[in-house]
Amino acid sequence: MKSNDQAMTQLPKFAGTQNSGQPMLTHTIKISDPAATSASYGKKMILMRQVIGEELRRRRTEQSRTLRDVSRDAQVSLGYLSELERGQKEASSELLAAVCNALDTPLSVLLAGVSEEIAQREAILAQRNSFAIA
Repeated sequence: MKSNDQAMTQLPKFAGTQNSGQPMLTHTIKISDPAATSASYGKKMILMRQVIGEELRRRRTEQSRTLRDVSRDAQVSLGYLSELERGQKEASSELLAAVCNALDTPLSVLLAGVSEEIAQREAILAQRNSFAIA
């Protein structure tokens, strides 16, 4: 886990311009990394890309299909589809529609499943946090 100092990113703050018209650096401000901030407060962040990936993998395996089959039908590289399923990449709407089409699953059905899973995880997190406060 990163300490707060390691999780902070330094960004320049501009307060004017030099004679050349270039911005003049006067001091820096710190902006924290959202993932590090949430970890430091003991809250777990639900990432939509991970839930989408899990839902895609669940649907693919229910159909007894391989990554290779779906990647070919969706015209998506095998490696990229694997990264999507592992929640490591964000899918564009076009890419997600192509994968859903290859899985014979309407996009709305996939997203409804993702929404239900996120709601369940939020309820679990809320319950855990209420115990932590009490």
